[in-house]
Amino acid sequence: MNHEHNLFKELKETMEPVKRHIKIIEALMNDQPAGIIKISQSTGLPDHKIRYSLRILEKDGIIMPSKDGAILTPEFIENKEEILKEAKEVLDSFEELYSEIRKAILGKK
Repeated sequence: MNHEHNLFKELKETMEPVKRHIKIIEALMNDQPAGIIKISQSTGLPDHKIRYSLRILEKDGIIMPSKDGAILTPEFIENKEEILKEAKEVLDSFEELYSEIRKAILGKK
């Protein structure tokens, strides 16, 4: 039986880059500035995926370039609690979705 259901395929595909972005943010929280090679060494991620994530993170105002590599923006650092709150809201939405799926499939909560 195929355990990979198309119903969740798009969500799973969306989660992969988010997980990668978080790994890069964690690497920068621990040691910045950092270039692609340094981030690759600390995360184990391939260069091309780091390059893509850095573009997205810069566009979203989470990182900015410096002469020595990527650094987290002051706005990101100042808003960590708000970001955690948003992450919790997303998690709560997933838990609610799970409850709805469970109820639909099993007919109970």
